[in-house]
Amino acid sequence: MQLTHKMELHSLVPYNRETLMGFLDGLGTFAPQGGVGERLGQLLLDEEVPVVALEVEQAAKKRRKDWEGAARYLLERGLSAGLFVFHDAYGAYRLSLVSARYRGKRKPELSDYRRHSLIAHPDQPNKTFFQQLHRMAENPPASLDELQAIFSVEAVSEAFYREFLGVFSNRLVEGVVGADSERQDFALAFVARTIFLGFVQRRGWLGGREDFLPYLYKRYAETVGVGARFYREWLEPLFFQALKAPPGSKRLADNLPPEVREALEQAPYLNGELFAPKPGLDDRGLYLRDQAIQAFFDFLFAHNFTVEENDRYEEELELNPEFLGLILERLINQLGVEGKSREAGAHYTPRVEVDLMCRLALAEHLYRQGLSFERAYALMGGWGGGLSPEEQARAREKLLEVRVLDPAVGSGAFLVGMLQTLEETLEALGEPRTLDLRKRLLQNLYGVDALGWAVWMAELRLWLAYFVELPDHARYSREPLLPSLGLKVAHGDSVVQTIGSTPVPAKLPTKAGGLRDEPIKRSYEALVAAKEDYFHNRGVNAERVEEQEKAFLLTYARQLLLGKGQEQGLLVEGAAERAEEDYRRLEALVALGRRPFFYLLDFAEVLLGPKGGFDIVIGNPPYVRQEEIQDLFGRHTAERYKALLREGAERDLDLVTGYREKARPKPSGRSDLYTYFYLRSLALLHPKGVQVFVTSNSWLDVQYGAWLQQVFLEAAPLRYVIENRVKRSFRADVNTVITVAHAADPEKKVPRDWPVLFVAVKRPFEESDLLHELFEAQTEVLRAGVA
Repeated sequence: MQLTHKMELHSLVPYNRETLMGFLDGLGTFAPQGGVGERLGQLLLDEEVPVVALEVEQAAKKRRKDWEGAARYLLERGLSAGLFVFHDAYGAYRLSLVSARYRGKRKPELSDYRRHSLIAHPDQPNKTFFQQLHRMAENPPASLDELQAIFSVEAVSEAFYREFLGVFSNRLVEGVVGADSERQDFALAFVARTIFLGFVQRRGWLGGREDFLPYLYKRYAETVGVGARFYREWLEPLFFQALKAPPGSKRLADNLPPEVREALEQAPYLNGELFAPKPGLDDRGLYLRDQAIQAFFDFLFAHNFTVEENDRYEEELELNPEFLGLILERLINQLGVEGKSREAGAHYTPRVEVDLMCRLALAEHLYRQGLSFERAYALMGGWGGGLSPEEQARAREKLLEVRVLDPAVGSGAFLVGMLQTLEETLEALGEPRTLDLRKRLLQNLYGVDALGWAVWMAELRLWLAYFVELPDHARYSREPLLPSLGLKVAHGDSVVQTIGSTPVPAKLPTKAGGLRDEPIKRSYEALVAAKEDYFHNRGVNAERVEEQEKAFLLTYARQLLLGKGQEQGLLVEGAAERAEEDYRRLEALVALGRRPFFYLLDFAEVLLGPKGGFDIVIGNPPYVRQEEIQDLFGRHTAERYKALLREGAERDLDLVTGYREKARPKPSGRSDLYTYFYLRSLALLHPKGVQVFVTSNSWLDVQYGAWLQQVFLEAAPLRYVIENRVKRSFRADVNTVITVAHAADPEKKVPRDWPVLFVAVKRPFEESDLLHELFEAQTEVLRAGVA
């Protein structure tokens, strides 16, 4: 029996062994195997690909033991790939390609296998499942590479994005009633909120239904009739009231049907700031026409939602939290947001590179914190073992307290990647995965972005990462379920920070000793305590934290940054009048609630705390050519902003290096924006910190990058420069490199014989075991007694 027609494909759900074998037989490359065993047959491609059926408890759930069983099946038989059917007693199944992507010299290991899954569930629409099987039937794969393309996240996300963009531009944006200049941003906010609620409803936490939003629209159409009231009268209570108070404690209008009102009143108490109205957008009287909402619901909810993040071992080709970040970040970059077009220069970093960079950063961090080079890389690479109990305890301690910053956070890919990598590594060290552990790790993750939308996307990703781990009984909690992340991911300019016309340093020089001043110390301690209570929802709201920030900032600025009276401060070179003018301007901004982002204030617990800086700075800084650089906050002209970038870079060099002024490298006026992120991030590290970036490689081979090269050669030891020769990171016309560097030491210069490994990778990263290869290369260097 051949199943190729769309209607016939729908007979593949629920799971039926004979029906699925009939579909496979129609491909022309399937050789069935008789009997009732778990092996159904094999696909006759350019290599043997067995097709194996395995019964599991819940096919739609991502379970490590299911993946490991399939990987072990292939490993024991010396096979590189297999098509597995994980089915359950409810008719759901997961059609998974499990393959060893590694193509190196050593034999594959269990950890080399990856599972890419299409999920079919009798109670779900299964659009992606049917689309990909239709594609398989129309063009049957003749090789393993072609089969892998069917199960490619990139291919599925590209198809989804094309359709999504059409619905967004032609239906949603056109369906917004209100000012033209705000319609696109309003539509984007609606999309983000709807997708987030799609994950909440997937758990049955809204009215006990997994299809609550489509059901809500259906009830509205039946009760009111289609027109223009759904957004204002039915969705606004859901968006802005239902999730902001404990179940049964909401105050909702009486115009809703009793069952809808009951569902909203019993909705979980997620967090007050999660769905707070956005000033300048939700207070402008904008709304969406009913037909636009219906079109978007019809498109979106034809796809299956899964609440689990993809990780290095498993990728689900469904709507998961990673999709939220990828799609919305791509949309923002293509269409612009907040009145800005593409000048923000952001690019989404593929997850495989995020995972690699996180592991490199943590391996170097553990090495710099006293773990042997071999043990640190073996732990983060997942090979070998042999850590003594003392080494395990030390590694656990350092990973539990590691503080990580992404200074251009985008949709939060690196912070989520770091969270996943830390949890996996700590589990290998005997630390069980718990909700408390996830919250503890979240508290150590920080981000900054110049786009307010990016900050919101990152917060949504991190909230989802916590939400998926909540037990079902938590939906009835009287306390907020999600931690408050508003002070962990900040909206601001990472590289230019000023009080009036005066640049503010990223952190204080060691000799400054700001917290030795008793009034500053008391104000600092009060601020840190308020931020801690705010994160944990212990009765401290954002307004209380803001008051503590004001008190600390004004005390700090007066006594340390700007000086007192005629006493010179850190920012001032002789001009007391200028100090007073800047201070008055700062007071005015604080009074209006519009003070700018300052690392020293917003992340005071890190930069003024015991370490004096971050353990790791990681990310993908914006790629903006020098001629396109401008102040995204509109405070300075483009020329003044570029001058401030150069001034800030020189100040950062003074903070972290021992250069005398005449010998200090001078930033070129032709430098692209990302080069200044290198200097700023070095300034934000503590003395044993690690920096890992993926950027354009232009600083390596053009004249304007000579000054940055000098910094790495003389002040900040560069460990690796990694270039993939076959697969670019984020844009066809940008050649990229991953760099790993250590923090600069003002008391030391980089030894002249310090080895920098330049690595040219000639396979996609997912087919490489780069961590192991770097370990072997560095081991040779260590044996030579150089590093």
